[in-house]
Amino acid sequence: MSDISSLKEKIDTRTFHLFLLGVITGGLYFNIWMYKTFTALEEVTRIKTISPMLFTIYLVIIGNITTLALVPHLYASILWVALLITLFVIAINWCFQARRALRAYALAEHNFELRMGLFYTGLFGFYYINYCINTLPRAKQKHENKNASNNPPENLQATGD
Repeated sequence: MSDISSLKEKIDTRTFHLFLLGVITGGLYFNIWMYKTFTALEEVTRIKTISPMLFTIYLVIIGNITTLALVPHLYASILWVALLITLFVIAINWCFQARRALRAYALAEHNFELRMGLFYTGLFGFYYINYCINTLPRAKQKHENKNASNNPPENLQATGD
């Protein structure tokens, strides 16, 4: 069984820092974070979240969106919007795959059910995945404390007169 905090240590990004770096770099840092996260997720959980080919296509789409944004033509604008929607779908799909991998990892390796909301995964995407990775050790500790309070030690005998 691996240490629950190993994934957090491999990624090592606070959610607020992810937000700031995303804003400062105009969203480019999300690509670096996504690559770092999906490789760490696959290494720790042994569950594939995105193929390297699809990630390459994701990056190519970003490059094409950047190029098409400069072309002042109706068809370029339509293609730009279509690529932007495709990019959004790939990113959200990856977030749900990462959610599935995190939940399966917590259940299989550490015997607790990680609670991750579908709504928050869809709404906050990368931020929510990063937040859940950072709170994995705390979630496991909370689960262990809950089980310890529900299951008192059996070796204690009640003495009464």
